Amino acid sequence: MRKEKLSKKVVTGILASALCATAFTGCGKKAADGMTVLEEKAPQQAENSGIFKQANLDGITKEGEYLEFFDYESGRVIAVAHGQDGKRRCVSFKPDGSDIKSFDIAGDGNSMSALFTADKDGNLYMQYQEFSEEKGSAEDEEGVAHAGENDGSPEANGDGENDDASVGDSVPATEEGAEDISYKVSKAFLVKFDTTGKEVLNKDIIDAFSGEETFSVNGLVWTQKNGLLFNTTKGIMKFDENSGLSTVMERGDFGDSYEGYCTLFKGADDQLFASIYRVEGEGYMCYKVDLDNKKLSDPLGVFNDNYYDFFSGEGYDFYAADTEALYGYDSKAGKAVKVVDFPESGMSPDVAGIVLNHAVIVSDKEIIADMPGGSEFTANICKLTKS
Repeated sequence: MRKEKLSKKVVTGILASALCATAFTGCGKKAADGMTVLEEKAPQQAENSGIFKQANLDGITKEGEYLEFFDYESGRVIAVAHGQDGKRRCVSFKPDGSDIKSFDIAGDGNSMSALFTADKDGNLYMQYQEFSEEKGSAEDEEGVAHAGENDGSPEANGDGENDDASVGDSVPATEEGAEDISYKVSKAFLVKFDTTGKEVLNKDIIDAFSGEETFSVNGLVWTQKNGLLFNTTKGIMKFDENSGLSTVMERGDFGDSYEGYCTLFKGADDQLFASIYRVEGEGYMCYKVDLDNKKLSDPLGVFNDNYYDFFSGEGYDFYAADTEALYGYDSKAGKAVKVVDFPESGMSPDVAGIVLNHAVIVSDKEIIADMPGGSEFTANICKLTKS
């Protein structure tokens, strides 16, 4: 995803801000020359192509709720709304905004970092972590300050997009002999809810966060073929209800210049893609992921510049959005096609520079999205229809 959607992701306190950052790790899309490729490959559009009209879908979220998750399964939009009071709700509805259903998700969202995904039957998966404070001397035996060292807690994006303190940053000591404070993962669970909100699985996965290496979960993805996948700093892991987590692709399978942060997302027909950050000035590059052979495709050649959000939907292999447009990726032609022209459609970015906070592409003429236009801390769910 990108810049941190600060206009809708503000949570009380330094710790809560750091936890919130974890759920969106690996989201920026930046490289040297991808946008030139994108513009050259985009075909000529018809005169009215890319123009959509916007209509609000009221009554889905409450004042003060922003969205942490947004997907489309079994004919319903599935969302997780996070209120300023720290409470979370799962809300689902039909694309026309009717038949709204919801259930509360237990836990304090201001002290609990969480990631979500949904399967084809509309079941919701939540991976959450809780943290505990650890105090220690501001200097070790060699006189080196501990403040800011990695301590096993989630890290910031590492791509320059999230400049807030990460959970892994200690509070600097202000005087000699003072204590610093760091945060460790104290609890980690995977919870599965059915469509009524009944908890049908609660699995302790704290063991994955143990060990000497820093470990964090960057995202969850569900596919028909592979089930529930964890995008982690150690690679891609698969979850089984009986055996727990196992590694499918190790960090080394992504190449020598891989730093452990990427956006893993599902495309059409159960395809799996990743936007991967490369060191040594290479920036972000998009690939198709082959889990069976544990390898990546050649770089796709698009969506390597600027900031992009990625979405799945009908019509194209996947979709990506920057501040100017929503594009569809056509793998057969190797092209990125402009689907929605934001300025021509009268759609402007929010204060964080984002036009589509979340979106599901129902068809080539219908999109359900969280758009700028509501109050600063409230989602604005809209239906976009091609003119």
